[in-house]
Amino acid sequence: MSIPARLKAFGISKALDYLGRDPDANLPRLMEWLDKYAGERLSPPYQTLFHQAMTDPDNNWHQLIRSMYTDIDNRILKKIFENFIIHGHLLDWPAKKEDGQLSQDQAPWSVIIDPSFPCAMDCTGCGASIFGVRPSMEFDSLDEELEARKARGCHLFIFSGGNSLARQEEIIALCNKHTDCVFAVFTPPASITPSLCEDLLRVRNLFPAIQVDVDPADAQRASLLLREHKLPFGVACRCTADNADRVATEKYYDRIIDSGAKFCWFFTCPAYGGPAAPTREQLLDLHRRVQAFRKTKPLLTLDFWDGPSPSAAPQGGF
Repeated sequence: MSIPARLKAFGISKALDYLGRDPDANLPRLMEWLDKYAGERLSPPYQTLFHQAMTDPDNNWHQLIRSMYTDIDNRILKKIFENFIIHGHLLDWPAKKEDGQLSQDQAPWSVIIDPSFPCAMDCTGCGASIFGVRPSMEFDSLDEELEARKARGCHLFIFSGGNSLARQEEIIALCNKHTDCVFAVFTPPASITPSLCEDLLRVRNLFPAIQVDVDPADAQRASLLLREHKLPFGVACRCTADNADRVATEKYYDRIIDSGAKFCWFFTCPAYGGPAAPTREQLLDLHRRVQAFRKTKPLLTLDFWDGPSPSAAPQGGF
């Protein structure tokens, strides 16, 4: 890291320390620093978005940020923000997007890795059970992949495919080695244990996305355990033709928010059997609801429509 980059990283770290002392008082003041640091690189729409998120108590993004300081261990929160802002160059994303540097032809800002870990859950519709035993990516292979992606500027990695936490020690070791990255992992709620929570508190850069459709009752237990440990987490909801009218509703959003989750990932897997995938009309309606609630609910939502996705529902629609 160059000297200017080190100075910038030091300044960001100090700003995050300052924010953590009193979020209510310092969020608006932090906007002054943001204007000074990134004002020229933010177009007017992004400047307005950041100003509202930092200064307006009624803004849903402000409420989400504020809830993070209430619900999440400050050491973890600082680590995640540092990795996103310093190493992941979060404040450069708007300018890169406008310049076409976040298009499919450029290096991605995040990567989903399917390590093909063995999984004994046999969940309906999951590709891990359909394809059976496949070669697994061993620790060294995963480590090399992460190093290669980091060299191209990627610092956000998402583990998918079966139950990656079946090899908890290896996943934790990767997080412990790559401390400049943020990791997310899709996992059935059964993997959320006190032992895992202690590991998550130690590495500070891994957060789970609980598959709530696997076992709703156990998902509630897992959410409570993570919340008790002040750990960041989200949920993953598989959308089907059967539940399309029940998910992404206001009642559904409020239940997720009340659980302590900070993000929700909506997805479909029509190629893997099980319940039928949503129709095109259902997907359009789901996406419209997700887009509407992004403006009002303190919850980060992502949709990843696989299969007959409408043009209005882009892959990974952030």
